[in-house]
Amino acid sequence: MKLISFSVTNYRSITTAHKISLSNLTVLVGKNNEGKSNLLTALNTAMSTILFNSNSRSGNAVYTRRMTLREIGYEWERDFPLQYQKRKSGLESIFTLSFRLEGSELDEFHNETHIGGNEDIPIRIRFNKDNNYRIEVPKKGSSSYNKKSSQIMSFVTQRISFNYIKAVRTESMALHALMNVIREELRSLENNQEYEQAQKRVMDLQQEALNRISKTLIDPLKVFLPNIKDIRILRNNFNELYSRPMGSDIDVIIDDGTPTSISFKGDGIKSLAALALLQERKNTKAASIIAIEEPESHLHSGAIHSLVDVITKISEHNQVILTTHNPLFVQRNNIGANVIVDKGRAYPAKAITEIREILGVLPADNLKNANKVLVVEGEDDLISLNKILSLKSEKILSALKNNNLIIQPLYGAANLSHTLSDLRRSVCEYVVLLDNDEAGRTAYNKAVSEGLLEIANTKFTVCNGSPDSEFEDCIKPTAYEQLFLTSFGVKINCKEFHSNKKWSDRMRDVFCSQGVNWSDSLEKKIKNKLAENLPNSLDEILIPQKSGFIDGLVTIIEMLI
Repeated sequence: MKLISFSVTNYRSITTAHKISLSNLTVLVGKNNEGKSNLLTALNTAMSTILFNSNSRSGNAVYTRRMTLREIGYEWERDFPLQYQKRKSGLESIFTLSFRLEGSELDEFHNETHIGGNEDIPIRIRFNKDNNYRIEVPKKGSSSYNKKSSQIMSFVTQRISFNYIKAVRTESMALHALMNVIREELRSLENNQEYEQAQKRVMDLQQEALNRISKTLIDPLKVFLPNIKDIRILRNNFNELYSRPMGSDIDVIIDDGTPTSISFKGDGIKSLAALALLQERKNTKAASIIAIEEPESHLHSGAIHSLVDVITKISEHNQVILTTHNPLFVQRNNIGANVIVDKGRAYPAKAITEIREILGVLPADNLKNANKVLVVEGEDDLISLNKILSLKSEKILSALKNNNLIIQPLYGAANLSHTLSDLRRSVCEYVVLLDNDEAGRTAYNKAVSEGLLEIANTKFTVCNGSPDSEFEDCIKPTAYEQLFLTSFGVKINCKEFHSNKKWSDRMRDVFCSQGVNWSDSLEKKIKNKLAENLPNSLDEILIPQKSGFIDGLVTIIEMLI
């Protein structure tokens, strides 16, 4: 089961957010005070309401009950838009959740409810000015859904779990997020046959579960907090597992040199503990929905990339909905999964420029329209690849012409991490081509360790027969032999040129052997000269045995665009 859409009408600053589609990872973006957090809070209110009623026995089409602020967190005078509170009608806050059954769930639904229908189930919650609520199942063309609303609610709530992690500001809020996750894990004991048959072992079984949870926290938290040595979760009271809210009877001890209760740790650590547990847990419900408010809050900027990876991993087995100000969380491969919240409205983004504008991202001039980037080491690589890739692929040629793809030089491999960080902040996707030499490999390893680069989006200028190589090693000498003789008075067909050194080292030996002083500026000049004068035929440019990396580069660029 999945939550496929969510609608909100008249809740705080959100006047209308109609049928917001939800993916496995949905990102809510927007300026401050425009309603991102309110939209996520609305989802929490709606989910809390239906889960609160999961044990309802009512058979009515709709049912009402006065709920307290403590139970759900809705208060009309606070949560209904102030500008509409004096009007005579339309005084309800309305939330609509649309769930979709998957696999065998549709047959199970038919068997349990005896209702025929398709896989979509809408649930609507209305709150009025007296803080009364009403839940209905407004299925078009089928009155049986509302008549059997309690059965439908029971069917749905048995198959979903929900966690809401706020942008933690206080100790109690931080512990609440963590304890909710722990409680969800402990519920797995309800189906443990040994637990049911041997109540006398309940204390041991509970502690075993807590020990298991403790172990799952260590490795994920070490990504952010390398000094952690051990984590222990202890219960101070083992009486009844679910009879009262967990928190006062449980403690999480974090040993980072000095064993300390998590209640004395910073808010960032508390938030990370909850996220780490969510990353490692195995979901036991058909639908698991996790709402996270500003996951980057209280986190050092150097750990953001690792946090993005953690949340991406969580989204593989859960639906994640988050609010953020950080462009690193933007879904570049699925633009519509980014929901823009602005001036009381919420709508899916249609273009990367909308997201950049709402986040206040100011990319460099050459990135204003492009969000796909090929990163290369030097300006000569840019010139050469612009021609070669255009000859290799019509798709790449079109992307280059339309500025959907740009080629950006590093001006030195050492600048790789800095450049990739800038591209991430500019909400760009990228692939990288590096020289297969010590500088290129060192830059690559550094970028990988910082979470900026992966094997799948990186190619090296690997040329058969050369331990170290660079882009020019794949160019046929006949493409520039006469050019170098005319422009520099140097013949390249000599013994110094025929070695397994990389191209620039061989050219240094060639030029020096013929009485020309070698320098970095000369190396740059001859590389640019070669790039600017390449022939117009691939057969005249590339050495087939040494240019396989270009075919690999074409593949990942075409996948990118």
